[in-house]
Amino acid sequence: MKPLAKVLNDIGRHKDVFLALLRRAVPKVTVTTENPPLNCLKCASFCCKVAGYVEVRRSDIRRLADHLDLSVKEFEAKHIVEVTRKGEKLIKSGYDTCQFLSEDRRCTVYSARPRDCQEYVCWDQHDSTVYDFAYFYQKAIGTQRRAEAKRDAEAALEKQKAREKRRRKRTRR
Repeated sequence: MKPLAKVLNDIGRHKDVFLALLRRAVPKVTVTTENPPLNCLKCASFCCKVAGYVEVRRSDIRRLADHLDLSVKEFEAKHIVEVTRKGEKLIKSGYDTCQFLSEDRRCTVYSARPRDCQEYVCWDQHDSTVYDFAYFYQKAIGTQRRAEAKRDAEAALEKQKAREKRRRKRTRR
């Protein structure tokens, strides 16, 4: 076994020990690799709104340009929002909302999305900000919506019982 493969294998087998050592060594960094995965379809697309910039490489640009029926130059002129000092091309900068996010929170270029987007999952990041937003949205707000739906159902049942009671009173007279 190669040395790097052996180290990675050891880390995988002793994940809890590795994470504990990592937390002690770097206490200010939140290690979030043990967060449970969330359902992206139930999310408000925080990764496309909050998660920082999205860099596009040459292959990403060609794939996106083909998907949008544009030339590479047309794509760059229309969709590159920033070029860093290092020469990295960005289609999303900072905390701006991604230009390819539709009103129904779906990616309009999903089948051709950049590598940064393909590899990103909020529950496996060292900065847990996006995960925390998504978790709250999916769990806390989901619980709140279920509670509201239950209250609405109970109120509708009470109204129905009151109508039945009034109807029975009328029929007795």
